[in-house]
Amino acid sequence: MDRHGSTLGSVWRLRSGRSHQRRETELTVFSGCAYPPQFHKHPRLPGHDYTHGAYFITICTSPRTPWFGRIVGSGQDAVMEPNDLGQIVLDDWNRLPERLPHVRLDQFQLMPDHFHAIIVLDGSKSTRRVDLPVRQAGAAGGGDNVGGRPNGPLPGSLGAIIGAFKSGTTIRMNKLRGTPGHRYWQKDFHDWRIRYTNPGQFERIARYINKNPVNWR
Repeated sequence: MDRHGSTLGSVWRLRSGRSHQRRETELTVFSGCAYPPQFHKHPRLPGHDYTHGAYFITICTSPRTPWFGRIVGSGQDAVMEPNDLGQIVLDDWNRLPERLPHVRLDQFQLMPDHFHAIIVLDGSKSTRRVDLPVRQAGAAGGGDNVGGRPNGPLPGSLGAIIGAFKSGTTIRMNKLRGTPGHRYWQKDFHDWRIRYTNPGQFERIARYINKNPVNWR
């Protein structure tokens, strides 16, 4: 991934009928982190139930600061070496299924200034107990909020889970560094719904995530 990422803020898409090379190119183009301020959009799909499905998510640091460690080695030998802040991110991510039975973790990769992951949600097992501070209606991450709180993402949804994850890791990082109130993550996050009806899409995304250290510039 180009460390500077995309500045389009578009909803990510994979279109069938294209070559493997083009699909990989689209992954690179649409997996950036920086929104231009005048085009700050929330890339959730309106009306979609975000309590189930598989998602490719990217969460980036603010302001693209390499808080989480460094890439050591080069070429095919490149690996991510997390520091103490990066280890907090990894530990909290790995613990998600312990408290949220509808969450299954797949491929993920921590990078110096962002985090890629595939997360699979089974809405039938959702406890819907994940909560966030009240946000304005339509804020990032909820999708369909029917039956949920008047504002903010639906408890148990992708947006609520990622919001709580960012909040929890931020609290721990601030405690570690003695920096109360410091923001380590960008306000929003990026998601791409993985369609099982698109043959090979899941595997392509998993390979892309796995190769991030190799492609780091």
